[in-house]
Amino acid sequence: MPDTQYKEVLIVLIACIALFLVLAAIILLFLYLYQRRKFVQKQQVAEMELQFREQSLKAQLEIQEQTFVAISQEIHDNVGQILSLAKVQINVMNESGKMDKGMLEDIRENIGKAMSDLRDLARSLSSDRIQSRSLQETLVQEVDRINKTGIIRAEMTVEGSPREIEPGKKLILFRTIQESIQNCIRHAEATKISILLCFQSDLIQVSVRDNGKGFDTDAVLQRGSGLGLNSIRTRMQLTGGSSVVESTLLLGTNVHLSIPYE
Repeated sequence: MPDTQYKEVLIVLIACIALFLVLAAIILLFLYLYQRRKFVQKQQVAEMELQFREQSLKAQLEIQEQTFVAISQEIHDNVGQILSLAKVQINVMNESGKMDKGMLEDIRENIGKAMSDLRDLARSLSSDRIQSRSLQETLVQEVDRINKTGIIRAEMTVEGSPREIEPGKKLILFRTIQESIQNCIRHAEATKISILLCFQSDLIQVSVRDNGKGFDTDAVLQRGSGLGLNSIRTRMQLTGGSSVVESTLLLGTNVHLSIPYE
């Protein structure tokens, strides 16, 4: 083979080897970048899952704490006052030394009302009872319980065809509605609460409206005192839903909640 042809073959062979090495390097670099990206994505997913669990636990603790506060307030405002009145009536009858049948009947009715209020309160706080019934049924019971207190008038409207919601989401949604109702009773100075439960094709929308004194939502958030608003927003985000709180001074407040079924 002449030297010229030999050199040409050698050059082609070297070029092919160089091209092969470049392609191999590119493939190795691609695999490295792919594995690195995959590793980073796994880390991000793990961090997101950890943050979600932490936020979920925080939301559950907040719900639990607010539930305890609700129990304490309900017992103090309703059951405690009724039993205190019964105690006063017993003391009056004891001091008089007379068995007043009319007063005895009043005491019996007051104790019966206290027991009824405790049963209603237990039903509204029992997670098992909430899960064993539809959201519509549990809200009807909540409305009835509120109306029995005589503190405020509550009503509920249902739109669309009722559908079941994932149990964990249903509990969080119900507790959030309870908190919104309690805010109406304690802070809004309202005389009426209207609850709208709307079943749509892919999600549930809930509106809790009152005719109370209202408040400036921006001012509350700027002062850093809007923990309740942030809590509601966080809970809805954890369930894949959303929330909007609208309030106007002297005209009342409307809490909008949206949450997907699954």
